[in-house]
Amino acid sequence: MATKTTLSEKAVKNYLDALTAKERADELVSETKETLVKAFASEGIENLALDEVTVSASPRQRRSWDLAKLRKLVTPAVFRKVTKPAVDTGAWDSAVEKGELQNKTIKQVVEVTDYIAILVKPTKGADKPKKVKANA
Repeated sequence: MATKTTLSEKAVKNYLDALTAKERADELVSETKETLVKAFASEGIENLALDEVTVSASPRQRRSWDLAKLRKLVTPAVFRKVTKPAVDTGAWDSAVEKGELQNKTIKQVVEVTDYIAILVKPTKGADKPKKVKANA
């Protein structure tokens, strides 16, 4: 007699199938993007209208900053103007563990939002699955 698959087992299988499909789709997008850029370059074009859409290969730049150097090179006022503060969670947790932050302070400045994380890891004794990237 066949065992009945539970709703949770079906849901896990569907989720894992979807992650695998997403990973493959991301790979295909990357591969086809490279092909598209090469094709446009070889034909000397930057965009192409096809099937009621226009696809463009537009050169862009992504920037990153060396904040330590910036802080040394500009006034504190300029530094504050062009940067945004953010809490380093690792440093925060360390300060809490060391007692450097009081509970009343923590309660005033931290808002905790509950959520459910879906984690995928190999079952003991099973073959390791392919690594699945989180949302890129």
